[in-house]
Amino acid sequence: MKSDQFPFMLPSPLEKLNFEGCDLWIKRDDLIHPVVSGNKWRKLQGFFQMLGTKEPITTFGGAFSNHLPAAAFAAKYFGHPIMGVVRGEELDATSNGLLAYCHSQGMILEFISRSAYRSLRKQGWIGYEGRLLPEGGAGLHALEGCGEIWKELVHDPDHLVLASGTGTTVLGILAAMPYLCKTRIHVISAVKGALKERAKVEQQASLKQIVLHWEDEVHFGGFGKWSPALIENAEMFEQATGIPLEPNYNAKVWAYLQRTNLEGKVVWIHTGGVRF
Repeated sequence: MKSDQFPFMLPSPLEKLNFEGCDLWIKRDDLIHPVVSGNKWRKLQGFFQMLGTKEPITTFGGAFSNHLPAAAFAAKYFGHPIMGVVRGEELDATSNGLLAYCHSQGMILEFISRSAYRSLRKQGWIGYEGRLLPEGGAGLHALEGCGEIWKELVHDPDHLVLASGTGTTVLGILAAMPYLCKTRIHVISAVKGALKERAKVEQQASLKQIVLHWEDEVHFGGFGKWSPALIENAEMFEQATGIPLEPNYNAKVWAYLQRTNLEGKVVWIHTGGVRF
């Protein structure tokens, strides 16, 4: 089966949330697919369309990266061998459910030190065989795919709110938005001190003359870290709405929305995320 025939739900639905004092809507990219959900499939679709038959892939991520299981599933589905280079030499395939899932899908896992991983990122992920799929699925294909999120919105909201790891999703949305668009963008960083990512996103927003706020105060200690209160808050949200929130990204968006007063129509992009 070709990658453009993948069994996904697109366009993703837009649902109204009962949130007192705010006209809040949520775009359910988490429903695109149970594993390759949200921004992950939007990023990966173009990449898999470029590959030759059974062409090997090497990709990269942290121990709690939603990208890794998405890439592992898609690679198995389309018949491509795949290696995942994981940040943290102390880890193995039994360290958490996410890594165990990747292993079960046939992904070969290589664990390297954090310093070596930083060097790989700085050098552009070179040194591995096969087609390279950067951290988070980033690339021109990903920007184009994430731009579809904006194109699926029938009306321009007053505020657009979404989580960020590498910044690829919001960059794709900004690229698709018109110049001088009145929608304000709120980026909730799941990564502590993502200075380079923030600079790229703010530069793109400035070029389009779009108002953007980068929130760096709800990371709960950094990527892959969260508090018991955050987990409890996400569970209460799911009980009330039936919408699951994984703790690394969208639970932090919900925490931001609860303490922020936004006027007008607010659209929260639920970027998915699989809980293992």
